[in-house]
Amino acid sequence: MKARAYILRALLCALAVCFTVAGVNYLVDPYGITGVSRIPGLNEYKSEINEHTRVLKKYQPLFSPHNALIVGNSRVELGIPPDHDCFRNTAMEVYNLGMPGAEVATQLAYALNLIYQQPVETVFLSVDFTDFVSSSENPRPDASARLETASGVFRFSVDEKENPDYRWTVLRDYFKSLFSLDALVASMKTLVLQRSSSADRDLAGFNPARDFAAAVAIEGPRALFDQKMSMLSKKYSRPWYFRDSQGQPNPAMDELARFLDIATARGIKVYLFTNPFHQDFWALFRTQGHMPAYNDWMKAIRQLAQQYPRGAVELWDFSADSPFIHETVPAAGVLSGPLQWFWEPAHYRRELGDLMVEAMLSESCDTEVAFGRKLF
Repeated sequence: MKARAYILRALLCALAVCFTVAGVNYLVDPYGITGVSRIPGLNEYKSEINEHTRVLKKYQPLFSPHNALIVGNSRVELGIPPDHDCFRNTAMEVYNLGMPGAEVATQLAYALNLIYQQPVETVFLSVDFTDFVSSSENPRPDASARLETASGVFRFSVDEKENPDYRWTVLRDYFKSLFSLDALVASMKTLVLQRSSSADRDLAGFNPARDFAAAVAIEGPRALFDQKMSMLSKKYSRPWYFRDSQGQPNPAMDELARFLDIATARGIKVYLFTNPFHQDFWALFRTQGHMPAYNDWMKAIRQLAQQYPRGAVELWDFSADSPFIHETVPAAGVLSGPLQWFWEPAHYRRELGDLMVEAMLSESCDTEVAFGRKLF
């Protein structure tokens, strides 16, 4: 065989392999960004999505219109269901933008990405004390640019200016999702792990917690509680600060204020709310001396919300003491199923999230406030 013919055949084979890989990744869509229909037994459950939530939620919510967003961290992703009857009864098409492990700037950048491209009228914005603290009292000189930096991967900047590099960002994301071997491995795992216990994010961004339920069924709820409490104990055994050495609050407060300015200027109603935690979490916080900083933060959040016209921003507190947070955790090895309200100390179940939605929308949904209280 002549060299030219050999090179041509090798090139054709390489191209065939590349397009085969891309075709498989496109059809399986392990990261949920191509918009291909989910087929039971093939790609219905995105079992490898836990490590790729950020790319999913950059593109998936653009496939259909949404006029309401749920914004926050993994707590709302697991706890606030977009298909709640109160959302449907008030004509809300909701997308859950809950972002595991994301700092406030990232959470808000994702929200702005949709606000500038979708007919968003309502935002349910979760705020957690743990996202507004730092392990150092030193001022952060780079903090003012965090929201702009986080918005750098989206079509629009914080100020709604077109991002000239956005097309390259899209190209890079889709290349990694279609042509990479990592994506192919994810596709193969997705094909194999089509079972009801697999991790997933549904079409509205909600985490149905199938993997949590499977873990509880095998090990019992105590195992999840002990594992999470061990992690929390290590993390919060050292000092955490809401204010720096100069008395300035965490920069996330300015980022939150900037977001609220943008949202209210566009006529978007914002429900600002705190999340519930199990009593074991609060016992740890008290033991480690974090409550004074928490109370300072709550006061600052309330003062911020009060700066906006009444009705533009509502502040709801679901973190206060209530009967719902005092569930007894069964002993190790007891396979009693999950607790009624919590998966583990820092993540509540959708059953409690349902009550939160019913409280915040009680006036328009004709439901009672059985949990939480409106502060402003």
